[in-house]
Amino acid sequence: MSDILLLEGISECISGRVLEFLDHAGIMVVDILTLDAVEVSRRSKLSVSDAEVVGKWVLERMNMGVSRGMKTGLEREIECGFLTTGDGELDRLLGGGIPTGSITEVAGERCVFSESVG
Repeated sequence: MSDILLLEGISECISGRVLEFLDHAGIMVVDILTLDAVEVSRRSKLSVSDAEVVGKWVLERMNMGVSRGMKTGLEREIECGFLTTGDGELDRLLGGGIPTGSITEVAGERCVFSESVG
């Protein structure tokens, strides 16, 4: 089932036919937010104009959520605490250290240290 069907108030604003096409195609909210209307149309067999209407509706609801007290990513980042890496320069490059309350992946080339024998 598409999570779009779970959005509050969508059935009052978007036709049942459009919702059926989105559900059948497995189009999720993240797809509406990350794909353009042409790609949503191609995947769901909806018209581009129907895909645009759904996209605008989803974006409007997200903006309403922000106006009702939900925090944006930037706001969460600003109030987020940081863990130090133990390296001042690395903490500076990371904007204060490793942010708490999120998942952080650190990747890079493998360093091989060899010990001298003798």
